[in-house]
Amino acid sequence: MSVHGDALRRTAALLAVALAVAAVVVLAVPRLVVPFYPPGVFGVLVRLKVFFATLAVALLAALFVTYVRLYREVPTGFSRGLVLFTAALLLYAATTNPLVPLLLGFGLFHPIGPFTFLPEVFACVAALVLYYQSNT
Repeated sequence: MSVHGDALRRTAALLAVALAVAAVVVLAVPRLVVPFYPPGVFGVLVRLKVFFATLAVALLAALFVTYVRLYREVPTGFSRGLVLFTAALLLYAATTNPLVPLLLGFGLFHPIGPFTFLPEVFACVAALVLYYQSNT
């Protein structure tokens, strides 16, 4: 078995699992948290946002685990930077999911809260990690 074929199979399996997780979250979780989606096009856009934010979290979580394993095997500054960068992107993706504020008590009745700016904080951290890595 070639290395590329094995990597392609693992990547396809990860994508299949992540797509399934995102689909389950879109179909099941919002009905438990919020009994309805907004009507019309806005509801479709909210579902798409939840789907892709959940998909990003699932993919970045797998990437984070991979980079942590790499760091344990090869504890270099570069591999540590990969872990930090992926962690920042993972937190960014998690905080952009519309379900997270609802689960933590923000949202419908309190639309302004920390989730207004938290995704950008994590994006800034990710950019700083990359900038630092580029200069070392």
